[in-house]
Amino acid sequence: PPAEVMAYLESKGLRITFNWQEMLDEAHARAFTAAKAMRLDVLRDIRSGLLDALREGKTLRQFQDQLTPLLQSKGWWGKQVVVGGDGQAQQVQMGSPRRLKTIYQTNLQSAYMAGRAKAQMEAGAFPYLMYVAVMDGRTRPSHAALNGRIWRKDDPVWQTLFPPNGFNCRCRTRALTAGQMQREGLTLSEPPEILTREISA
Repeated sequence: PPAEVMAYLESKGLRITFNWQEMLDEAHARAFTAAKAMRLDVLRDIRSGLLDALREGKTLRQFQDQLTPLLQSKGWWGKQVVVGGDGQAQQVQMGSPRRLKTIYQTNLQSAYMAGRAKAQMEAGAFPYLMYVAVMDGRTRPSHAALNGRIWRKDDPVWQTLFPPNGFNCRCRTRALTAGQMQREGLTLSEPPEILTREISA
């Protein structure tokens, strides 16, 4: 596994949260969390499983097979009634194959993109980045609109748009040299209009 990818995931502290929205994106970059994993030992087990998956190249199925019995033995499985941050009791989904799939995909994608970002930002010969969306039926319209757009890698736009650009984002970036820009007839893009909305839970 790329050293940058492992370093990103290993460097994240642990943070207990009831709801994933309790942590902003910037905090997610510094702390590992899984919503409703309200015990540090459960959170550590999940992160250890992810690190093993990265280190050993485990598939989603292998990740699930490893963690499922462990989480079940600790009582973090199925639907349970718990008291939320607002003091109200509610039925919530703890561990399940679907939850583990979300945790696996989200965290590995974020780790790989963090490693990719670090490598691209440190590569002096590549001053430009192109936004690359998958462009299939599942691509968000806002991501499709960014496909092929190019900005200097030191442009502040990347502080907002660098992939993963939202939940389950499959976008990436392509680093470009000045020579590639010229040979391929590429030009810098105008900065996009970025709207920020605050959503209350």
